[in-house]
Amino acid sequence: MKELNQYAQLVDPEMKEIVDSFIVETKEILEKLDVDLMNLEKKPDDKDLLNTIFRHFHTIKGTSSFLALDKLTTVTHRCEDILNKLRKGEAILNSQIMDSILSAFDKIKSLLICIEINQNEDINVTDIIDELTELIKNLESGNIPTKESTTKKKKATQKEKKIESNTEPLEEPEAVSTVDNTTENLSVPVQTIDEDKLKSDNAKKSDNSIRVDIQRLDDLLNIVSELVLGRNRLNQVNSEVALEQEGTKLARDLSDVTKLIDLMTNELQLVVMKTRMVKIGKVFNKFPRLVRDLSKESNKEIQLEIYGEETELDKTLIEEINDPLMHLIRNSIDHGIELPEVRLNKGKNSQGKIILSAQHEGNNIIITIEDDGKGIDPEVIKEKAISKGMLSPEKAKELSRQDILNLIFLPGFSTAEVVTNISGRGVGMDVVKTNVAKLRGIITIDSNPGKGTKIIIKLPLTLAIIQGMIVKLTNQLLVIPLNSVLEVLRVHKENIATVNQKPVIRMRDSVLPLINVEEIMFGKKNEDNKKVWQYVVVVGIAEKSYGIEVEGLVGQKEVVIKSLGNYFGKIPGVAGSTIMGDGSVVMIADLNELVNHTLK
Repeated sequence: MKELNQYAQLVDPEMKEIVDSFIVETKEILEKLDVDLMNLEKKPDDKDLLNTIFRHFHTIKGTSSFLALDKLTTVTHRCEDILNKLRKGEAILNSQIMDSILSAFDKIKSLLICIEINQNEDINVTDIIDELTELIKNLESGNIPTKESTTKKKKATQKEKKIESNTEPLEEPEAVSTVDNTTENLSVPVQTIDEDKLKSDNAKKSDNSIRVDIQRLDDLLNIVSELVLGRNRLNQVNSEVALEQEGTKLARDLSDVTKLIDLMTNELQLVVMKTRMVKIGKVFNKFPRLVRDLSKESNKEIQLEIYGEETELDKTLIEEINDPLMHLIRNSIDHGIELPEVRLNKGKNSQGKIILSAQHEGNNIIITIEDDGKGIDPEVIKEKAISKGMLSPEKAKELSRQDILNLIFLPGFSTAEVVTNISGRGVGMDVVKTNVAKLRGIITIDSNPGKGTKIIIKLPLTLAIIQGMIVKLTNQLLVIPLNSVLEVLRVHKENIATVNQKPVIRMRDSVLPLINVEEIMFGKKNEDNKKVWQYVVVVGIAEKSYGIEVEGLVGQKEVVIKSLGNYFGKIPGVAGSTIMGDGSVVMIADLNELVNHTLK
């Protein structure tokens, strides 16, 4: 009967709010623990950090016990016992203890997922409980080095040295004694003070924040997007009235109202965007554990450095960028960083380094993954592509160094000689590029053989509203994302040449390929009777520049991206559409797809 009723509280409608709150709060705690446990391994003597981790496990244990979650309670209780011994100085943190705590941490995450999805704890925890119980016994019996045994050994060594040198022990015993007393004093009083402070801080935070369902924020953003369209329409009406009734009271009043609505719309849009912003540390903080585990698995020494974790971007982007970053870091560990003995032979530090950073740049966020490993040899990439039939020897001779490096983004391309559990299956980098492109982002790669590889991902801060340049084609308008526009040129017809049957122009010291948007998007062929002067919008994609042929320039405007829907399906070179101030629908260019189509 007990077994049948054990999880009754989880499905009880009256307990739903409590259970949902427990799941949300525990997820937040586990996110913090993921970071704190990695920091503790680097700073095992940090008492404040150790106390914080202990409190996290204690909180999960207490709430899970109240909800009759026996397995979760038992696992967290065992962890709490081990952490308590570390707090009291009865044990010293080492790799074995940390491995057991991390294994328990993983099991806790699995239990929480099971509780959330299945409303039960139908997961085997016997192995981890046995492992933790055995560890506690070893700590109590002294089979694992403890602080007390280490101190005794240190004293004995000091005593032997003093006997050999015939000197009197004067100051050192006092120093050792002081350390021991400090450790004992940390066990109870400091903990009480910290708990009181924590409760006070939590109370302040709870007064100033509330949890909001993300769907409500999505709805709010949709309303703001429609408001932006309405604002654009109002601006156009205001311009028309100002021309027709210049100087009248109606024109002045409408102008004042339009300015006010424009200002308030911008302010509201900014506030709504900020409510959706999440610190990228939410993603970054998952990687120290990944690097630690994969380093052990591959017998490598790797240090992960993280910068810019306070950088914020839209929650949707946060969720989508996790997998690409995961794959890139796995690649750095598997293909980039060498084994310690190899690094030493090359004159490097035995410990490799991966740097993960983020920063804002205008309306974009720049994410960088850099390692100091063996780098990528362009010649190896070229030979591999030729051997796989992805590239002809003749075409390979025409490629620049950057073009060759970009070959790693081709589907199925891999230079790995051996398939491992980490990477090297020939599937991944093409998926990474595709996922980044879906987010209207750009990925570039730079590498120096023997020194390392640097991958840069450039993403927009939000996917809903962008700044666009409105250009005129033959019979319609087109929006080009402004963040990719470098400059605008007015070119004479005689200055347009042809290379490999494709139009190009010379811009200063470089040759710029031209993209005929109408031919790609609407199937219209190039006309022989071009105008004498041609406008060209120069856009930057990765490390290269391209020119988009247009009839004329209309201006710059903030536009709301709308999907074309299932009826139209996918149109080549089109990222979506927007509604102009006069109600007309205008396409938004997908520059990545336009460029890829041109290069075929």
